[in-house]
Amino acid sequence: MAQGVVQPRKTGGGHLRFGSADVALLERRLGFAPAVTGLTREQVLVATALLGHPLGLRSARAVARVAGISPTTASRALRHLKQMGLVRRRRRRVVLGAPTDIEVFEIDVRNPRWVRLAPLLADVVFPKVPEPVARDPRVPVWLRHLFWNADVHLLDLERDAAYIAGRILGSDDAQAHAWAAATLPAGAFLQAARLRGMSGRRGALARNLAAGM
Repeated sequence: MAQGVVQPRKTGGGHLRFGSADVALLERRLGFAPAVTGLTREQVLVATALLGHPLGLRSARAVARVAGISPTTASRALRHLKQMGLVRRRRRRVVLGAPTDIEVFEIDVRNPRWVRLAPLLADVVFPKVPEPVARDPRVPVWLRHLFWNADVHLLDLERDAAYIAGRILGSDDAQAHAWAAATLPAGAFLQAARLRGMSGRRGALARNLAAGM
């Protein structure tokens, strides 16, 4: 795993010897989680991510981004931590243009184990997340039929995100919905839900997509 990240020296017996600088570099790249009885490395990373966000995180995907692990791994860790009573799912009111109730994952401060656990997590280093690959700022060709009365070449994914989300939500194309959920920010769906002419069913879909981010 360390190959290509550091260049450790070899001893006469052929063993690899890592210096303190090598160890520090590996920690920055691969992360570090102290051994905690009853928890895996990934569960320690997830617990630390939530500990650093006292207002909670909205989804397993959001937890995964903070912890530097995959959403699938984060989901499994969250389930285990909930079963242990260390994490809970709670409804919280936030202001997103208007007061809105959302569900978040947060640490369950009522569990006395956090008194002993929190100091152990102070040494956690999250894995370094690779820089995202630059994406095309335009609507993909296979979705352009949804913008038949607009100059699709002038649309920008960042600037016109709410408009793009609204047009996609107006269709029944599940693949288009999936693309939008993976590409557009949560705020675009929340703005689209308030657009004139947006039906209650489509508005609910927009809010559900935003909540999953």
